[in-house]
Amino acid sequence: MIDRLLGNDLVINEDSCNLSCTYCLTGQSNLKQAHGEQLIFGPPTRDHFRPGSPLGRRLPIIDERVDRTFQVPLLKVTGGEIFLVAGIMDFIRAQAREHDVVVVQTNGVLLRDEHLTELASWGNVVLQVSLDSHLYGGNSYRVHSESLHGKVVRRIETILRSELPVEIYAVLNDRSVSEMEPFAEWLQGFDDPPVYFPFPVRGPDSDRFKVRDDQIHHIERFAERYDDFARVLPPRPYFDRLLSFYHEGERTFRCHLPRLVVSTFSDGVVTPCPNIWFSNMGNLLDDDYAETLAEVGETGMYQALLSPEPRLNACKGCFTPWDTLSMYFEDEITLDELCAAPTYSPPRVRALIADRKRLYEEERDGTRPPAVGARRRARERRVAAGAGHAR
Repeated sequence: MIDRLLGNDLVINEDSCNLSCTYCLTGQSNLKQAHGEQLIFGPPTRDHFRPGSPLGRRLPIIDERVDRTFQVPLLKVTGGEIFLVAGIMDFIRAQAREHDVVVVQTNGVLLRDEHLTELASWGNVVLQVSLDSHLYGGNSYRVHSESLHGKVVRRIETILRSELPVEIYAVLNDRSVSEMEPFAEWLQGFDDPPVYFPFPVRGPDSDRFKVRDDQIHHIERFAERYDDFARVLPPRPYFDRLLSFYHEGERTFRCHLPRLVVSTFSDGVVTPCPNIWFSNMGNLLDDDYAETLAEVGETGMYQALLSPEPRLNACKGCFTPWDTLSMYFEDEITLDELCAAPTYSPPRVRALIADRKRLYEEERDGTRPPAVGARRRARERRVAAGAGHAR
């Protein structure tokens, strides 16, 4: 039973981006027909968030229905590239007033100085910036020319000099893995450096890009030098998991993310996991959206995703910065270590994470009595409200 969630991972126009990363997960997804058409690799589509526009109507409804159902204190906004959307700051501004923390994921290229100033002034925005390396060789799956790479890095340098807390999301692949040390050294050169999260390339096509067995020594050496780079790194056990992933050839440790975060899309689609888009659970723009949200945490897919050992091939190939949440649930890091990150530091966020872990441990240990399922409770609420029949 899930009455509260930590967050909503809201994906806006995932097929539209100003970069064409070769390993892009949207280009490998089969969740929607448009994903199969690989629109992400075509010219980006401009859109508008404004009163009366399709996006202006949909996004507030999607956000409000998740918030009302699960009381989420954290909203993550990602794409595609969300700053391709004219007026997107109006949406982010409104959400910053309604959530304890708003996480904005971007490649940074379209973030203007005035954006950075305003985002920093709100005091509860975290930027997650996608960059595999400050050197062109390691970043060349993301950008396809040195001149474009130079523009990207110069823009990110401006971001790293802003007053915003920043996390660098860096995909480890056969080109970037040898540049971990110089990249971390470069990041440490900023007065208020970001946190560097290296994680494996994922998806059905990952064999084309993955770190080769003869390259794992670069990660081992980097982990051995943890103290040299600690100023820009997540807790040390993160690298224990990362090396386990490479030494075992797949993920063997448990994931708790779906019990904490749901993923929604700007067309209303809901899917159980922010990392891998497994299945279409329904649409939040439909009249029976309450039935869709009542399935969160209740379906057989959730049983597979939350199993003690990964059961699905996609799960076995997955490890991301979200994993620090699972590390806390598995007692690999403390609550203080987890919540040292600005994403999880707000008091209400911290308290909710601790409470969700307590409930999980009670259910695991058999000390929590069985509860009425969320789907049944949702049906009862709908009937009581005269909202129509359940599907």
